[in-house]
Amino acid sequence: MTARIPVLASLALSSLLLAGCAPQSSEVLTPSQSQTADPTPAPEETQIPEEVTGQPGDPLTAEEAKQLNGQRGTLRPYEMNDGSYVVIDVKQPLPEPVKHEVADSLGSVGNDTSSALGQLDRETSTGKTIIMVRQIHYSSATGGDFFGWHAASYANGFPGFQGGDASSVASQAQAWANSQRDPAQFEVIVVNN
Repeated sequence: MTARIPVLASLALSSLLLAGCAPQSSEVLTPSQSQTADPTPAPEETQIPEEVTGQPGDPLTAEEAKQLNGQRGTLRPYEMNDGSYVVIDVKQPLPEPVKHEVADSLGSVGNDTSSALGQLDRETSTGKTIIMVRQIHYSSATGGDFFGWHAASYANGFPGFQGGDASSVASQAQAWANSQRDPAQFEVIVVNN
């Protein structure tokens, strides 16, 4: 019996101590009253930006161009010479305004075809491999001067084509592009200089 008294005394003492910690009124505390501040801020709602869509040639704002550049798919922004942006699709032909700018860039570097293709940084921004068709000057072994049309490209295995008019040379170049594994990667551009 003597062993039970210290155990009962300790239980009684613990009950008294715990009773002193209870609130004195019969009022029930709500969570907002019992907590002074929430140490964890509420998570901010993150907005997922909408996907930028459009058709080749559609105008874009600078923000849309930046957003489109990070998206998956075949649509890309293209910065025009005036600083504006338009939509291009790497699996579709380039919009006419973009073709004209690329042709102007190619035509502005002079008569050296390899120089024109080498200096064309527009080629990489279009996502296409450019096949340039332009008029060049030929000199024959007999000393005669001729002007003709020539197709050139940095594309692997591109044979080059020559002829008397731009449309026949462009047709030959397009036929070659169409015979490749991914014809959409090529763009035939005629440079009228």
